[in-house]
Amino acid sequence: MRLDRYLANSGVGTRSQVKKLIRDGRVRVSGRIVTDPSFKVKENDVVECLNERVEPPRHVYLVLFKPAGYVCDKVDDANIFDLIDHPRSREFHVAGRLDRDVEGLVILTTDGWFTHLLIDPKSRLEREYLVWVEGKIDDEMKRRVEVGLKLNQERFAPAKIEEVEEGLVRLVLTEGKYHEVKRIITAIGLRYKRIVRTRFENITLENLVVGAYRHLSDEEVKTIVQIATKNRLKSRQLKGL
Repeated sequence: MRLDRYLANSGVGTRSQVKKLIRDGRVRVSGRIVTDPSFKVKENDVVECLNERVEPPRHVYLVLFKPAGYVCDKVDDANIFDLIDHPRSREFHVAGRLDRDVEGLVILTTDGWFTHLLIDPKSRLEREYLVWVEGKIDDEMKRRVEVGLKLNQERFAPAKIEEVEEGLVRLVLTEGKYHEVKRIITAIGLRYKRIVRTRFENITLENLVVGAYRHLSDEEVKTIVQIATKNRLKSRQLKGL
């Protein structure tokens, strides 16, 4: 990793600030002053800035309360990355995208392995949605969702659905297929008006307002990894029967 990127990712300062520190001779790598921002830091190198050791950068894990009207791609249109003020925002990718008109919980991270784990259907992580609808849910609708809908040649995994109050249902999925919420709600004869994802397994929107984000705690990351790993192992064991 380039020295300037190493320092910026470790929180020393912006890329321009750390470049100045490097060129001013304020940075040492394994005991010697380095003035080239493009210097490649090796795995075992010890980096010091202003006579203090700089720890290697760690992966970043964020949860964002996505507003309606924003897309989950890095485009010139209104996108969720415009809402993130972070020095490593260019490295973020999204674990579980939402449509432009859908609100709620989005996870962003620099950790590609973590992203893959979260979106892999074998991980069977729960996604919970609140859906405002036109129409009333009945027992037959519930049964169809809970046994697993089949639309044309595609089958959806069994899901949970319940009425929270008139005009509002809670839907819990474990697959994350393309437009899954909208397709399920439409298939059972309801019309969706608003969709909000409120939970991704153990991660929630607690203490977040629309458009805000926070860092995931180490415990939150550890827990969701444990759940996903356990579910994947169980899936392999059942497949082997």
